[in-house]
Amino acid sequence: MGVSPTQTLASLPSAFATACRLSRTDGELFERCRAVLVGRFATENIWFSVRTPAGACPRVGPAEGFEGAVESARLTNGETEVVIHAEPAAAQEMAGITMPMVVGLSVVLELRSILLDRQEALDDAVFQLRALRQVARLLSSVHSTEETEQLILDFMAEVFFAWWACLYRPVGEHYVPKVYRSLNDRHPSEAIPRAPLDAALPAGSASSGAGDVAIARHIGAGAELVVPLDAGAERMAVLVLGPRISDRPYARPELELAGTLSFAAAIALKNAELVEQLHSAATTDELTGLYNRRALEDRLSAEISRSLRHQVHTSVLLVDLDRFKAINDSMGHAAGDRLLVLVSGVLRQQCRTLDVVGRFGGDEFLVILPMTTPEESRIYVGRVEESLRQLQRTYPEFGVCTLSIGIADSPRHGTTVSTLLAAADAALYKAKRGGRNAVEIADD
Repeated sequence: MGVSPTQTLASLPSAFATACRLSRTDGELFERCRAVLVGRFATENIWFSVRTPAGACPRVGPAEGFEGAVESARLTNGETEVVIHAEPAAAQEMAGITMPMVVGLSVVLELRSILLDRQEALDDAVFQLRALRQVARLLSSVHSTEETEQLILDFMAEVFFAWWACLYRPVGEHYVPKVYRSLNDRHPSEAIPRAPLDAALPAGSASSGAGDVAIARHIGAGAELVVPLDAGAERMAVLVLGPRISDRPYARPELELAGTLSFAAAIALKNAELVEQLHSAATTDELTGLYNRRALEDRLSAEISRSLRHQVHTSVLLVDLDRFKAINDSMGHAAGDRLLVLVSGVLRQQCRTLDVVGRFGGDEFLVILPMTTPEESRIYVGRVEESLRQLQRTYPEFGVCTLSIGIADSPRHGTTVSTLLAAADAALYKAKRGGRNAVEIADD
């Protein structure tokens, strides 16, 4: 009847048991076990040779004398092999204790391998939980679409320790690289044709490694993981990751984690877009795409505060489209709407980056020109009038298109939204009463 591992361990000297308990590494364990034998048999010429699934360990024992040593005990268990050599005089005497010792070492190494595997699995689980917690934080906070794109890219690249990563967003018939990061010299990839990639990676697909030939031909060389970010049937983005810094492949656990994180990332992108759409709906005129009255008044309040704080001028132009009612009556409201869109485009095109233009209501527009005096604002008016003359040549059906404009200045004509707008309105009324197609500056 064979000897069970439990019985074998119980028969080992207490010194060996102590060595097993105190050793933190395999090499330290072999050194301690060898020391037990050296002390027991009063010779330094004892060597331990160990091979494990991780590879052969350096032989433990004196640097010289091994050529004349003989084998005292050997045990092979799967991919683990433990051999004890000693000088011939001691090898035979040691046989009674070295065989139980190699059996014990084999058991200890096997148990340690199992524990290390369990620890690695536990570490992976903890890492995934931390990654999911970070995604939960991403979902619980509101960011702009651009900020969300950057957060997703940085987060996913760091989770998988990728050398480089690129987030593609659908634009027309292509997936366009929107955000990119690299820890080496790789340059951003080109746009990816949308239809072929969608055919190879339909909505709802799991993350895929670079081994999929149908996908690899579209994403280019060097990519190793493709992660679709799908919110239901809508594809929000495609994330492409390069090789990992550790040189480890993207195995099944990484693919499963990428799938879990991708869904959360897609929802975060969708939420960011919805928030921006809601904000746009609340601040944008539906017909012209310009700011609406509420947004204009908010911006004007901020510009007035800035002008007072920095002692600079801010001009406001209240613009009225002359004889607009006649267009509506003779050509219909659809034509009137079309003309409003054309004029709004002219007003916006002639603005600087810091200027603000919006539809104030009906056929009235408001233009805010920061750091501009009423006299300086006439330069903007001149550019607009020239553009309107070009508009008349391009769209002759609308006839002559002219504007009446009232200009007011903060702090000269008012230091609140209501007083400044009242001053501009009075100037506009004066321009219209004077025959239209005129520009008037508010009275001091």
